[in-house]
Amino acid sequence: MQLDSVLTQILWNRVLSVADEAATGLIRTSYSSVVRDFHDFACGLFDIEGNLLAHSTKTTTAFIGVMPYVMRNFLEHFPVADLQPGDALITNDPWQGTGHAYDLCIASPIFHKDAIVAFSICIVHHLDVGGRMATTESKDMYEEGLRLPMLKLYRAGEFDPAIRQIIRANVREPDKMFGDMRAQIVANNVCGRGLVSMLEDYGLDARALLALSHEISSRSEASLRAKIAEVPDGTYENEVTLPTIGNVSGIRIKVALTVQGDSIVIDYAGSSGEVAAAVNTTFNMTRSYSMYPIKLALDPSVPNNEGSFRPVTVKAPEGSLLNCRPPAPTWGRTMVCHNLPEIVFGALAKALPGRIMAGSGATPLVFTYFRAKRMDGRTYVGITSSMGGLGANARTDGPTARGFPYNVGNIPIETAENDLPIIYLKKELVPDSGGPGRNRGGLGQTFEFVVADGELGPDGPMVVGIRGSGRKPDSPYPVFGRLGGGVGRGEHLMLNDVEIPHGPQQALRPGDRLSMALPGGGGFGLATEREPERVARDVRLGYVSVQAALDDYGVVLDAAGGIDAEATRKARAARA
Repeated sequence: MQLDSVLTQILWNRVLSVADEAATGLIRTSYSSVVRDFHDFACGLFDIEGNLLAHSTKTTTAFIGVMPYVMRNFLEHFPVADLQPGDALITNDPWQGTGHAYDLCIASPIFHKDAIVAFSICIVHHLDVGGRMATTESKDMYEEGLRLPMLKLYRAGEFDPAIRQIIRANVREPDKMFGDMRAQIVANNVCGRGLVSMLEDYGLDARALLALSHEISSRSEASLRAKIAEVPDGTYENEVTLPTIGNVSGIRIKVALTVQGDSIVIDYAGSSGEVAAAVNTTFNMTRSYSMYPIKLALDPSVPNNEGSFRPVTVKAPEGSLLNCRPPAPTWGRTMVCHNLPEIVFGALAKALPGRIMAGSGATPLVFTYFRAKRMDGRTYVGITSSMGGLGANARTDGPTARGFPYNVGNIPIETAENDLPIIYLKKELVPDSGGPGRNRGGLGQTFEFVVADGELGPDGPMVVGIRGSGRKPDSPYPVFGRLGGGVGRGEHLMLNDVEIPHGPQQALRPGDRLSMALPGGGGFGLATEREPERVARDVRLGYVSVQAALDDYGVVLDAAGGIDAEATRKARAARA
């Protein structure tokens, strides 16, 4: 069948909807809030050659760039001729998969007319894979839990009993883990049924599907190359020193972004080497989080597929923090790699200063892991999440309490309190946390909870691991503004009113209070260029205090909240 432009677009939209339908199936059948509410997963559809056709839009962004390499690794280990209907492949190896052992990658062949025509893959973050669980203190990967090499999880529709026994013997809540693994199989099956239905509806065969894959990949590649060609040629550099993580300080990330014609090379030569904390990053994650900001800044509207990655080459020295080798520990790699999009943005902003958003207070992701014994003797594990403010850009204020760069959701208080022996005392926005600017950074948020006691509390101490940022205004790496915009503010992490570090585990007991504030996003442009009416509105909504309106924006308000135009003119003139 000839694929003309109209049919190509129809089929392109169809495969995108198939991937989203798979994500819906995963969410509805999963056992854990990390899937249902947080959406730390990805569903993908691949052609027979292992090229990415489509991915779910409810997807952790890092997985978009990782999935193609995971799929190729599977195909290198398992020849197509050795696969049959009902087979499923699995790995959580950090170097073959997504960078740490908590992400289980499960792939399935898709058959049509007794032949493999495509593959589906579902990657899910699981709460527990054994080991010490959720700490930067691990010295190597052997402390971080079960590591599954490339294996056949299902053979002709049957769960391998040996793998089941190994998992059950190593994790704290095996039934929850098995439930989420079965949900991943559901997602892959939904993907397969949807694709086969499309082939039958349009009378397509494997050759036509491969032609479709090549066509849409070529379109995406051409679109991004055209946008890259508009960027002035040259090498643009950026360098940051991250805040202290656990007991490791002075982590340096250096990037050189070279634009030449319609391609970009991103090189991390000069960055820190591997560190003695579980924040090392495998190259597959470094590559993914480096390509993502290029697509986001230059060509965000075209769907991602194999062609989206071809114009960008990423390099990092082997043995460095961003290309670590086994057995380096990697549990908290997002405390490093989530910063890469902003660091790449910092380099790209030197070529396109008006087009790059300010820093985000939700970078890196804030996760709080919990494990303890219930009063009835059972072990439980759980997780909460919180977001800071996104950075402003040339067009708009930054969104409030959103995640960047990972595209996930907030876990509701009600879910957390149902899953865990904690009671929230507050979870609210932080006034004045958004960086001042012509466009204001989004507000950060703060929360505080107390560990329950009595029948609702844990039996003994509850172990908590916290992945956060430490990005204070006076740190070497604040939540920066752009083009004169102010930094985001409001970061802290405290246990019983005493500041504690991000990364190492903490033992919480009934009555203990944990509080955290996530900073707001950075501002964009000069704060004195923000229209006084917008400042007054922010004050009315509680986003900005009366004092900050004067101190940050030079806007004077009367007792009723109205603008004193003459006093405002004088206040701003004094700053000129």
